[in-house]
Amino acid sequence: MGAIKILDESLSNMIAAGEVVENPASLVKELLENSLDAKSNFIRIDIKNGGKYVKIIDNGKGMSKEDLLLCIERHATSKISTKDDLFNLITYGFRGEALSSIAAVSKMTLSSKQEKDEVGHSINVIGGKITNLKDLQKNRGTEIEIKDLFFNTPARLKFLKKDSTEIGKIKDIVLHEALCNPNVSIILSIDGKENIRTSGKGIENTIIELFNHQTLKKMKPFKFGYMGNLDLTRSNKDYLFISVNGRPVKSKIIEEAILDGYYTKLMKGKYPFILLNLEINPREIDINVHPSKKIVKFSNEKEIYDLIYDEIIESLDGDIDFSGTTLDFLTFEKDKNEEVEIEINEKENNFEIPRSEPISLKEFEFFEKTFEEKENSKNKIFNISSENENKISDKKEIYKNFEKIEKISNPSMEIQKNMVYTKEERNFIKEPKKEFPIKIIGQFANTFILTEENNDLIIYDQHIVHERILYEKLKDEYNNKKIISQNLLVPIKISLSEKEVDILKSKKEYFENFGFEIDEFNKNEYLIRAVPSLSIKDSFENIFFEVLHGLKKINSKNEVVENMIISMSCKGAVKANTKLSFEEMKKILFELHEIGNFTCPHGRPITMKITLKDLEKGFRRR
Repeated sequence: MGAIKILDESLSNMIAAGEVVENPASLVKELLENSLDAKSNFIRIDIKNGGKYVKIIDNGKGMSKEDLLLCIERHATSKISTKDDLFNLITYGFRGEALSSIAAVSKMTLSSKQEKDEVGHSINVIGGKITNLKDLQKNRGTEIEIKDLFFNTPARLKFLKKDSTEIGKIKDIVLHEALCNPNVSIILSIDGKENIRTSGKGIENTIIELFNHQTLKKMKPFKFGYMGNLDLTRSNKDYLFISVNGRPVKSKIIEEAILDGYYTKLMKGKYPFILLNLEINPREIDINVHPSKKIVKFSNEKEIYDLIYDEIIESLDGDIDFSGTTLDFLTFEKDKNEEVEIEINEKENNFEIPRSEPISLKEFEFFEKTFEEKENSKNKIFNISSENENKISDKKEIYKNFEKIEKISNPSMEIQKNMVYTKEERNFIKEPKKEFPIKIIGQFANTFILTEENNDLIIYDQHIVHERILYEKLKDEYNNKKIISQNLLVPIKISLSEKEVDILKSKKEYFENFGFEIDEFNKNEYLIRAVPSLSIKDSFENIFFEVLHGLKKINSKNEVVENMIISMSCKGAVKANTKLSFEEMKKILFELHEIGNFTCPHGRPITMKITLKDLEKGFRRR
């Protein structure tokens, strides 16, 4: 007699159940998705004993007596009938394995009724065998009760996690399914206590019901769903709610596109809060990768990546409110005994009071002269271009181009909206006639720039502002191969450890691409003969070591380049405790708003907003 034999049906069903029903959470997922496929708009789930007891009730279309008897058979399904259907799926389920797999490892009662039937029907199933069939009175829909999950597979029961862990997994499943189906009311009750409830009244109500009003306030809609601002970042990926055609999935390529889109906007170890649903032709995806149907594959992953990445970049760029943080005075209630005092030092011009009258032509010429002197100063901090090939000499003609000048502060050069510079005269903005309604108040602690924008107090971190400007400049120059190298009169000699020498040798070409020329001098000594032609505020020796140490654990080309750009930008940017003139403050704010990116390359926010409403609350005006 041969060694190979056909397994009996009950044993093969138990094996199949191991693929579909990994734990109570996967059981809940299968039952919940069956209810959704049945066009239910109300679903209630009751969980007890860590998920070993599950009861789900829906108001879907229900099943006939014949379908009720067939539904627990393997590969019995109403979702597909031909192989072509497998590549054009619009339902959650399709394999016909869920109910048969659950029935094989539990004690189950199923009851169901269709709208057209006078009575409903109920069956009892123990270990995959039907033990009872009866008629009953019930409303349209289906009710499934699972008792003693894994009662006949003690090994599987033994490897279940503790009840709180299994319950946590169930809550995650229901939460994600509820977000994917905001027009369905879903209730999850755990040990008799309601844990999740959605009304089925749209996605915004669902977000409020599952999280809170504050979460919705910190999110905004975009092409593929809703994305959270930088106040909603999390320390793990649990809040990347990804779905394809309404199906919760795991997709590495979509996850990469999201994280790359948020890159340089998130601090290290932080992840975004996002609800993303990609609608795509079912023929372009493969759902049938794993029995759990959690994993999907795309026919063209690069197109999917680019589509999502570009949309996230576009949605994030240029939105200062979305990238910044808002300071709520209500959070200061616990610090009532602490007084914070800001002194106004008129002599140091830390705070300048704007005048209301427009400037004269004479004043304008004075400011032009001041700018030219500033550009030629050895102490200038920023690289304000003094090249004017098409220099306009007639200041009167320039002055005529100003339609209206509302306000300007005393010689601090705080020029208000509608004052427009030509590209030749200033390298501040790309579109000369674009309004820039920012009123600079002054500098606080020689570190923060205070401005008034739309009746809100906006505070900028000057280091991060300049860091973002340098980052964008370096990135653009690198991508367009425009980084210029300048030779040093006296080379910089550096001493390296063995490990640092290894890193330098393996990454030397990247340093050369960024304008560094480095030669070996002795065994562990090197000479930096040339450096990038950049206006920065730190020594190139410090920048070299900062970049070198940042490359220790990086291997991919993109990561190496990105790390070098970030390191050079950070070390080269103006530091805290550096006094800036109004011209310098205004220049970097112009450049920042032209870039439209309001986080530092490390992900920290550039701005903090204190609203007029919050100030009035703080002073008890409200």
